[in-house]
Amino acid sequence: SLSADGKRKFMHPVVRPGRFWKIRQAIAYGLYVLFFALPLITVGGHPAVQFDIEARHSHIFGGTFYPTDSLILVALGFGVIVTVFFVGSTFGRLWCGYACPQTVYMEFVFRPIETWLEGRPAQQVRLNLAPWGPRKLALKTAKWLLFALVALALSTSFVTYFVGWNRLAHEVLARPLEHGGTLGVVAFVAAAILFDFGWFRDQMCTLACPYGRLQNVMADPDTILVAYDEKRGEPRATQKQRHDQGGAHGDCIDCRLCVTTCPTGVDIRRGLQLECIGCAQCIDACDKVMVRTGRAPGLIRSTSERELEGGARRFWRPRVVVYLALLTLAWGTLAGLVVTREDALVEVLRGGREPYRLLPQGEVANQQRIRITNQLPEAQSFTVSVLAPPEAQLVLSESPVRVPPAELAAINAV
Repeated sequence: SLSADGKRKFMHPVVRPGRFWKIRQAIAYGLYVLFFALPLITVGGHPAVQFDIEARHSHIFGGTFYPTDSLILVALGFGVIVTVFFVGSTFGRLWCGYACPQTVYMEFVFRPIETWLEGRPAQQVRLNLAPWGPRKLALKTAKWLLFALVALALSTSFVTYFVGWNRLAHEVLARPLEHGGTLGVVAFVAAAILFDFGWFRDQMCTLACPYGRLQNVMADPDTILVAYDEKRGEPRATQKQRHDQGGAHGDCIDCRLCVTTCPTGVDIRRGLQLECIGCAQCIDACDKVMVRTGRAPGLIRSTSERELEGGARRFWRPRVVVYLALLTLAWGTLAGLVVTREDALVEVLRGGREPYRLLPQGEVANQQRIRITNQLPEAQSFTVSVLAPPEAQLVLSESPVRVPPAELAAINAV
């Protein structure tokens, strides 16, 4: 990604559709639909997924969760962390190549727009090197305008996960001057997306993202990764060199298609590299060359270091067993906490500064504030009473207490 003089070299990968590319494309389109649909689909009268920071609760597929659900949050966080380590240790950078938003939107939204307007990668390079003129100015302006529209759509959908489409449409957009903070967030996120996918691009994977560096810690000789079979491919030689020189050569014909198709500029033939995101575009490119030249596919393939050295692939190994046990514990605990979650959360707090008061008749009065959180999607009524001691009296500001769905009510008690 650097030129000979140390300046940044923008990547213009050549897409060569193959079986892995088609799988990634199908996953990408499915993720697009999911991303835009979740805030629109209603479950139990609320968006399928919404994180309402102002109201201090979240709606997740019909369930309403509050900051007091700390154990559920801990179980969720632990489950996500263990899942990341399990997937990274077992399947390598599967997340990066197939589901990461950086890859999904870059390769299947922004690059196609660029190709549609500026032509194939070689034409893009020539356009970038050409002096500024009416054609170049028009193409670049159109490209960045489309990029900005896509960034704005992504940003708006992202913000609806926190404010909801109804509120965004009927409150924020209807009275923009009263909701400058929300619109500011939309603009900021859109600008960040535009900067990332319009200019920063592959540097997010190679420089900024910590997952690639974490992958080095998680991987072992049995981790699945995209690799070049050096024993089979070397010594490499072009078709012309094979014809002119003769002799024994490997299967690699040094066509460099694996390099020109890589979105981060990796030459997979140099061995395992931090910049490889496991997208398998080099596999699709190389397999086509192998078939065209009468050789068996798989010179570049998804494999492990142990397999490359002639060993057998091992899935079951101590770390996998430990990860699966921790996964069962984490997600099982989360499911158990959600299933056994109470219908309501009741908190009794001190109502005043004094812990108690002595009344003229010699009685002791305790002022309390009772907060009741309804954790069901339907309204509930609550009655508060004193069970012991029998001579105690209770005076309430409201009884019974009716709490709307997924709402909180507070009453005073003495």
